[in-house]
Amino acid sequence: MPEHKIGKGLRTDFVTIAEKRKQKPESLAEEVLRDFVRQFTDEELLEQSTAAARRAPFRIEESEEAVRQYRRGRKTR
Repeated sequence: MPEHKIGKGLRTDFVTIAEKRKQKPESLAEEVLRDFVRQFTDEELLEQSTAAARRAPFRIEESEEAVRQYRRGRKTR
């Protein structure tokens, strides 16, 4: 992956934060990027789940009640 230039002020702030956390700036950058990717994929999944829920023929309350009844039935076995 090619190296990217970061503005001097942002780099200074970033290095200061890394030093406060007793981390190398490179490892902090990897951590931040990993968290960003994780958050982005989580948000995508949430959007897909929300869209699927809107298409579902049941209201959320009905679905929750069905799950409760199923779990109660499993406990009595």
